[in-house]
Amino acid sequence: MTRFFLLFSLVFCSFTLQAQNVLEQVRLYLNSTDGVYQPGDTVKVTAHKYVEGSQTVVMQVISYDRTLAKEEVELSEENQLIYTAVASKPISVIIRVSLPDDARTNTSVGYLVAPQEFIPGFLNPDDLREYWDGELARLRALKAEVKITPAVGVSEADSKKFECYKIEINMPEGNPCRGYVAYPRGAAPASLPIYLFVHSAGVNRPANRASANLVLSRARQGYLCLDINAHGYPDDEPQEYYDALNDGELKDYASRPFTSVDDYYFHNMYLRDLRALDYAVTLPEWDGKRILVHGESQGGGQALCIAGIDDRVTHCVAIVPAMTDMGGVRDIRKCGWPSKSNAVYAVTRKGREVMSYHDGAVVVSMFKGDLYMEAGNIDVTCDPAAVCAGYNNAKAVKSKQIYFFPWRAHSYTSTEARVQEEWSKQVFPHRDEFFKAYLGK
Repeated sequence: MTRFFLLFSLVFCSFTLQAQNVLEQVRLYLNSTDGVYQPGDTVKVTAHKYVEGSQTVVMQVISYDRTLAKEEVELSEENQLIYTAVASKPISVIIRVSLPDDARTNTSVGYLVAPQEFIPGFLNPDDLREYWDGELARLRALKAEVKITPAVGVSEADSKKFECYKIEINMPEGNPCRGYVAYPRGAAPASLPIYLFVHSAGVNRPANRASANLVLSRARQGYLCLDINAHGYPDDEPQEYYDALNDGELKDYASRPFTSVDDYYFHNMYLRDLRALDYAVTLPEWDGKRILVHGESQGGGQALCIAGIDDRVTHCVAIVPAMTDMGGVRDIRKCGWPSKSNAVYAVTRKGREVMSYHDGAVVVSMFKGDLYMEAGNIDVTCDPAAVCAGYNNAKAVKSKQIYFFPWRAHSYTSTEARVQEEWSKQVFPHRDEFFKAYLGK
């Protein structure tokens, strides 16, 4: 944990004085490969400069959206130590550098101290298991009516190799469970593991909709795959339909007020996921043993909760999960996404009584399978400390693993392009191994 990773210097040597912003001029490095420290460790941040001569930058030290320090730093060396601190208490910190006249364009690196010490801001409700068992019973008391329709956009070649179709299943309240299903055509009975994909936040982006492409990509790997729409709306309407939802019925859905556990927005979202699993296990191709739930951001929060609620789930993959540690502000940290509204509700009695039953960091405590998680150290949407709180509260699991990356923002695509390749080398292989182990490969 003491070497500096000057991974991209050769690539960016061509950026000399013509460079236009700090992303092209400066790169920050920690003296830790994953940005994790323990109390007593010395944290060091070095700025690697790609331009000749001196360069003035503004350095900020940020924790949970609060600026702890801000100063101008004159960079005169190619590799210059700009920050040092002795780690003490559990904390999540971002070191951010920008040019004096361009604060919006910046480069960052993040670290955590004692990540194993973070615990959820909400305590586990005493009746957590009883409550969700009751909700499962209520869901199943309504006989499932499954509508199957042909998938949209499936090639003739794929149609010959795979079963692929849309499903719509009725629900006790709210929108139906909607999505896509695919698996290898002619698969032997009891031969396929289930793969349930759940979606990240949003309404009107194409990525917010279930698709044949996703389920087919996993069916090619040997899964019985389901891709379930988070909101229960149709997946193949014109773009104008989703724009109208985003501006109307589903505007600010994640922060809308609530009066009880049952009318909290994410409640029916979870129930739709559970309804999908109830359908999947009726298919004769399921092997009767393996069920994996996978999601990122809002999907990661869903994955943690579904894994905790449904004891049939054997594997859970939660990438930078949202709706996780929603009570973090109670411990003077940052709530998990949606953090601004959670911070308002989490400190109230009603907020605690409602949100704790839907908090991934709480509900995952009931999960007894194999857990895989990832966190980004500069993620300002789902703070890595909140992710750690969920990971640490998963005490009943068969196994668990978590990976951190000092330069990962919330979205992989919004992470600086120059470090995406390193993320792929340092973190993605662990995820691939988890999936391979699940498939028995």
